[in-house]
Amino acid sequence: MFFGRLKNKDMGHIFISYSHRDKDYVHKLQGALQKDGFEVWIDERIDYGTEWPKIIQKHLDECDAFIVVVSENAFESKWVQNEVARAGRKKKPIFPLLLQGDPWLSVEATQYVDVTGGSLPDEKFYQRLALVVPGNKIKKDGLNVKTISKVNFRWLGVGGIILFVLIFGGFGLNYLINNLPTATTTISFPTETPVPADTPIPAPTLGIRSTIIGEKGETLVYVPASEFTMGSDTGASNEQPVHTVYLDAFWIDQIEVTNKQYKACVDAGMCELPSSTSSYTHPNYYGNPEFDNYPAIYVNWDKANRYCEVWTGGDLPTEAQWEKAARGMDARTYPWGNDAPNKDFLNYDNNVGDTTVVKGYPNTASFYGLYDMAGNVWEWVNDWYSETYYESSSSSNNPLGPESGQYRVVRGGSWGSYNDLVRSATRNANDHLYTGYGIGFRCAHSQP
Repeated sequence: MFFGRLKNKDMGHIFISYSHRDKDYVHKLQGALQKDGFEVWIDERIDYGTEWPKIIQKHLDECDAFIVVVSENAFESKWVQNEVARAGRKKKPIFPLLLQGDPWLSVEATQYVDVTGGSLPDEKFYQRLALVVPGNKIKKDGLNVKTISKVNFRWLGVGGIILFVLIFGGFGLNYLINNLPTATTTISFPTETPVPADTPIPAPTLGIRSTIIGEKGETLVYVPASEFTMGSDTGASNEQPVHTVYLDAFWIDQIEVTNKQYKACVDAGMCELPSSTSSYTHPNYYGNPEFDNYPAIYVNWDKANRYCEVWTGGDLPTEAQWEKAARGMDARTYPWGNDAPNKDFLNYDNNVGDTTVVKGYPNTASFYGLYDMAGNVWEWVNDWYSETYYESSSSSNNPLGPESGQYRVVRGGSWGSYNDLVRSATRNANDHLYTGYGIGFRCAHSQP
């Protein structure tokens, strides 16, 4: 995590978020930025005894551009994830550098620069960066004729670039960068034209697999508004008929709620203890750090619902939200696609004989990037259960399920479920007071 300031004191800040395991690359990048006219301050220079989180937060809030070095190390860093989430909330222009792995977090919807292997960004990256870092104000006595090209673009100065954009409105910053003339072009600038101190930068557009960090540190995955195919004509009768459902956009937990997450709510006095602290084969399961990242179990529907509402400010997902998050928009049979399940895809059919760590099967995430949507534990959803709901329901927009019932719906199958029960369309039910070693949950939000 560091930010740079151009040598001119009137220039703005650049904040860079990274895992310290990637510091060798960051130091290399730091050198390149300094060579390109940036003075870089890194957090290694924070004075001893200083409250460094406040300093980092202050610089992030004041920055004009936010760079994140994306890697598996960064993915595992709660500091990087929190910084990316804060940058999104503060509507900072985000510049991801993909060092290793896949894009993730809210940077999924933002065009990134591929620097895999430790390469440095190309010249266009610095040109784009210069556009969003405010420069010196242009003097009112006007400018002389300037000559720009792809090679000498930065010679014009950021102030001149902003003026160029104002004069030739409609092209936009992206058009300006992508369509700079290859031959030298002469442009005259008028006098007495006021120039704003900075140019508003739109927030990144949300897309498939965009994520944010929730208030309790949970990763939430964005599911865009759209229609999708719900149900199955080849499954059980309670899955029929197949019908088209429209859902507004929503956010949903990337993983099943873990023992550690649930315990935080219990320790805060806002949730009740699970009815048992064991699992099927582990007598010391809940509260044992060894199983912190395993799904919370022995939590009935009421307790799960309370956790989502009171602790995270969300809800249990509706049955429709859960199914869309599991199977995407292409009516796939399983979260990963249509290939038959096997022990390398998920924890099911007693292959393991108990729960496994959440996100333990990273190669079989759902269309939207959720984990363990099949197997591991069944998951409570918000709806009352009705065997014939799909037949009688006339609502195709944001369905909420029956108004009442005897049982609540569970979805996804568990570690003991066989092939047919881990299909994304499979519906099952349990009494809302039921607790057991095979049921967990995740939460959803309309607006986190």
